[in-house]
Amino acid sequence: MSDYKNEREEEEQPAAKEEDLMTEKPADKEKEELIKVNNSNLVELKNACDDYIQKYFTTKAEFIQNHKHTDFKLIIGYLSCAFALCGGYYGQVTPFNESKEVTLICVVVYFILNLILVIYTFIFEKDTVFLGEKNTPDIKERLTIHTNTKKYSDIYNITFEFHGSNSSSKIINSKHKISKSFGNWFDVNGLMSTEIFERELANGLEAVRGGKLHIQ
Repeated sequence: MSDYKNEREEEEQPAAKEEDLMTEKPADKEKEELIKVNNSNLVELKNACDDYIQKYFTTKAEFIQNHKHTDFKLIIGYLSCAFALCGGYYGQVTPFNESKEVTLICVVVYFILNLILVIYTFIFEKDTVFLGEKNTPDIKERLTIHTNTKKYSDIYNITFEFHGSNSSSKIINSKHKISKSFGNWFDVNGLMSTEIFERELANGLEAVRGGKLHIQ
């Protein structure tokens, strides 16, 4: 009996170790990668915050990100590259006098497409860093977030634009603006406190969901 009990214990030990490893994996996944930047570089600070806004609202606030701005710019970019390649290739394989018209057309279209891209970025996309939607059987929400900083200023401006409607036809259109120093979310070593930043974003979302115009 004692030999049989020892064998059973030896068989159970590897199984227990495997269970321990399985239970440890989720904990490891929950640990987020630390975000560290050069806190004297305003571009790095803004980019870190912009990236985390997208991450927070897609993973934790459970919005579905709309990539229409990025998709449009990619299409225009690919088209302009295609015309540039076609013009260059046609000019290489065709005598100069015969290829002038086609090459000129490709060059003109290339510059027009790039002009469209610049106009679209400044007029339509502006400083948008997140555009998302969240739909349930009872509520439909659309959230747009703009961010910007002024030159030589460490103040980071976050503007929430919210449009929501529910099954009772109640419509909410609201804005909420947060203006705070990067020092509220980054320490002296450039390490980002994601917990504090998440709390700021959650408060902003709650404010616009309440339908109140609030400038902070």
